[in-house]
Amino acid sequence: MRVIYGIGPLERGPRGAKGPSGPKGPAGPKVLTVGVFDGVHRGHRAVLERVRRASRKARRMSAVVTFARHPSSTLSANRSVRHLTSLTHKLLLLERAGIDCCYVLAFDRSLARLPAEAFVRDILVKKLKVAALYVGEGFVYGRGGRGDVASLRAAGRRYGFCFTALRRRVFAGRPISSTRIRALVEKGDLATAQRLLGRRVSLLGCVVRGEGRGRRLGFPTANLAIEHEALVPDGVYAGRGRLCARPGSGRRPAPWTPCAVYVGRKPTFYPDAGRVVEVHFWRKGLPALRGRLLEVEFIRRLRPDRRFAKAGDLVVQMRRDVLLAKGFLKRFS
Repeated sequence: MRVIYGIGPLERGPRGAKGPSGPKGPAGPKVLTVGVFDGVHRGHRAVLERVRRASRKARRMSAVVTFARHPSSTLSANRSVRHLTSLTHKLLLLERAGIDCCYVLAFDRSLARLPAEAFVRDILVKKLKVAALYVGEGFVYGRGGRGDVASLRAAGRRYGFCFTALRRRVFAGRPISSTRIRALVEKGDLATAQRLLGRRVSLLGCVVRGEGRGRRLGFPTANLAIEHEALVPDGVYAGRGRLCARPGSGRRPAPWTPCAVYVGRKPTFYPDAGRVVEVHFWRKGLPALRGRLLEVEFIRRLRPDRRFAKAGDLVVQMRRDVLLAKGFLKRFS
């Protein structure tokens, strides 16, 4: 999948983004969808599959227009929205859905003020050359959210592109949404979140340098850099992890490897620290992890986080945690 940050002078890519920017995307008509796509859940993937199939049938490129951060973070100055996925994670999931090209926009004040008609005319039609557009039935766009499905249908007739609004996917009588899944993840309901996502709850981030305390205790860990993701409750989890290449590289991820995952504030050593995510692989012979992208799935919570009186007590518990994770994952596999 090709990733393009920004769409010409009307829109900039996210600050610090690496890769092509501006109007350098692929030429020619495209089958498009537009949305935040946080989590790339079952409802999103239904839209993406329709885009993929339509593009193959028409022999055109499939493309997604998405945003680096949730629009609500810009529209509400005092609101910072937790995401299910980081931008890099979202791009990988879009790539795995078979999308050919993704345009990443920075949802800033200038884009928020852009009228709905201008968004369609100047971005979708003139810049991206939309041939067909697929969105969910509740889609809104443009300044003040004044654009909706009805106006897109009228725009399709005016500018000559096919438009389809898809019904929302429903689970247990309620629409599947990123907001609903975030609440499930933060509550620790992994089973229900998995059913709505259509995949396991997971994180992807770069492995960064830690303090080396885990190695000194006999349990080396990979420290995962988190950005603004919604996290599962603090505790120790049985999971699995794998190294991934960056979106657009065309390289497959490494095989899954069982692991134990810690999410918490390390209260035994730092009672006032921020939350961290640490991953322990017990399998020997793994490649160097630091500086690489690691994807981790949470399969089962083993215990809540707690403070220990001394480091030796923590080590005893960590041995139990690893044995419990090994036993569970062996049955799981």
